[in-house]
Parts: sequence; C-alpha cells; structure tokens
Amino acid sequence: MKKKRPQELDMIIKRMQVIEKKRPGYKDILGFYKYIIREQNKMKPLIKTEPVDMDKEKAKHHLNEGFSLIDKKDIHLDMDSAANLFKKMCRGLLRKDARIAAEAKNISQAVRKKEVDLEELFRRVLDGDKGYVDFIANKAGLHRWLLNFLAESSIKPSLEAYADMLKGYVAAGSWLRSNCPVCGSAPMMSALKNIEGVEGAKFLLCSACGVEWRFKRLGCPFCENVDHKKLRYFNTEADGKAYRVDVCDECKKYIKTIDIREVKENVVPMVDDIGTLHLDMIAEKEGYSRGVPGILEMERMER
Repeated sequence: MKKKRPQELDMIIKRMQVIEKKRPGYKDILGFYKYIIREQNKMKPLIKTEPVDMDKEKAKHHLNEGFSLIDKKDIHLDMDSAANLFKKMCRGLLRKDARIAAEAKNISQAVRKKEVDLEELFRRVLDGDKGYVDFIANKAGLHRWLLNFLAESSIKPSLEAYADMLKGYVAAGSWLRSNCPVCGSAPMMSALKNIEGVEGAKFLLCSACGVEWRFKRLGCPFCENVDHKKLRYFNTEADGKAYRVDVCDECKKYIKTIDIREVKENVVPMVDDIGTLHLDMIAEKEGYSRGVPGILEMERMER
C-alpha cells in the first residue's frame, strides 16, 4: 500500500506541478527544492524541542515592547536531527546535475574531515553570522551559497517546530514590524489578501520559521523606509497583478509580493517564489538585491 503524503507536503508538490507546467524552464530548480522539502518533511516528526515558558500575558508584553517571542540564543536546535538531515541532503545531491553534485561532495568531505563543525555552523547561521559562513567557505574551498543553504535547510524543521508552539500567541495586527514576531528573522516574501475589515492587507512570510504576520501596507521591510517617493513596485505583463516586486530606493533592496486576490489557484508562497525567478532577474538587473538570499543563487549554479 502506497504511503499517503502529509497534507502540507501534498499541497506543496501539487503546486510545484502546476508551476512546472506553466514554466517548464524551471523544472530542474523545482526538482532540487522538491527533494530538499521532502527530506525536511521526513525529519519533522523526529524533531525534539525544549518547552518554551510562554503565556498570553507574557507574549503580549514581549510584542508590545517590540521583542520577538523567542530570542535566537534561547532556541535549542535539535543538533542530531539537523546534522543527519544535512548529511542526507549532501548524499542526495550527489545524484543531481554535475555542478551541484561536485559542490555537495566537497561539502560532505569537509564535514568528514572536520573542516566544518556542523553544530557551530548551525548556531552561526541561526544567528545570521554571514561572516562566519564566508570564512569557513573560503578556508575549505566550499561553495558559500550551497553551504549556507544546506545549513539553513537543516535547522528549518527545528525552527518550524518552535513556530508551531508560539505562532498562536501573535494576534492579527499586534506586531506590524519588519522582523518575524516569533524568531526575529527577516521576511522572504510578502502577500496581499483581504481580511475582515481590510481590503488588500499586507502580510510578510518569515525566511527562517515560516510564520506569517501582518505588516503596514507602505514601508520597506528591510530598512523600514516609509517615504512613498522612495518606494515603488513593478510587474510584468505576463504576471499581471498577481505577482510584483516591491523595491526600496533607500536601501536598494526588494521583496516579491503575491496578490492572493488575483491568483485563481491555491498559492504556496515558497513554491510561487521559485515560479517567479524571472522577477528576481529583472530586479537584479535594475540594481536591487534581495533582502534575504534567494533562488537566484541556485540558478547561477546551474548555468
């Protein structure tokens, strides 16, 4: 009897199939992410987390004072599960195209030779220490983006487990800040949708733990610039109003936005992010950089 896929994974894969039909040129990148997501999903039931001392009053106080619900230094990563996932993904990527396979092999060998301390790498990546990742990659001759991506992907199930415990304490409209109310990380995408009493409310999606939260309609989620003269957006004729890129001329960063009201299908932001790679390319050509590392780096690997 064929084992039934979890509902969330099933929805992700179905959305990938839809995007692949629309944009067959993204087949390889979608396949890469499909493999990563499947491995993460297998690991989720095995994740061990520490209980968080939180209640409604404490959560309200944290959020009112501008603090995320959990400080990253207080997150107890399941290091064993993360390390197992990291190594498994490296092995799996050996079967991918030559460029990725070669880089994955280099990383795997560096871990075996103890040139990369996975626990230290995971903690530094959690803290957003890009300098450490650059140092290790340069020292061991590793592909910086892939090393960082594998580390982020390995700890993501742990972060999502914490998010599941805490996201219920975030009331709609109680935050409206640019960083995640649960873990404090930066957003990867934004979405517009109707909620009770508000047409086209803007929400941000956390790049680390996946939590979604309400944000002000006008404002840069990276430098918090609110000067409308330095904020604009663009889209393409093919995408219409469904997908756009919000850019900030103050910090020269951008974030992609999905207008849920305009998409006549079930949207999975992380998948639709891959399906709008062309918008990342346009934004980069215009001189803007993404607020958090994205799939454009993956596309460069496959050239």
